[in-house]
This record gives sequence, structure tokens and C-alpha cells, in this order.
Amino acid sequence: MSKVNTISRIDLLNQFNAAPDDALFDQKTIAAVRDCSLATMERDRWAGTGIPFIKLGRSVKYRKADVLLWLDKHHPQQSTSSAA
Repeated sequence: MSKVNTISRIDLLNQFNAAPDDALFDQKTIAAVRDCSLATMERDRWAGTGIPFIKLGRSVKYRKADVLLWLDKHHPQQSTSSAA
């Protein structure tokens, strides 16, 4: 049986936080930052509502600065009735 090489969410978050603002990350890392699924990342890309991304061949990458800017625009809500 082969051992699957998985990185924990904490490790992904630590890598993201330690990187410079121009660093590029894959959707797995950004899903960990957003605490969402890969399917949500893909749906948001398709709908045009997600974080701006860079397409490099078949790979999708996200710049840390773009992720932080996107997160800054999405403020925490106190309740579902206060969400816009």
C-alpha cells in the first residue's frame, strides 16, 4: 500500500502566510485559506465571482496579493440576515 502525500490545512496556511505578496498558489492552498472545497473554487471561477486567477497552460494559479485583496472585500457577517 502506498502512502499518500498530503499536506495539512495548517501547513498550507503557514506556507501562504510566509510567502511574499507576489507568490503564486494552486487552488488547493487557496481553498484552505478560504476554508472551502475545491468544487467551490471551481464554481466561483466558472461564475466569475471568485478570486482573480492566472491561467498557466492547464494550471490555475492565484497571486497572494489578489487573494488578500479579495478577502478584504468580503467582510465577516454577524448573521445570515445581515449578509448582502
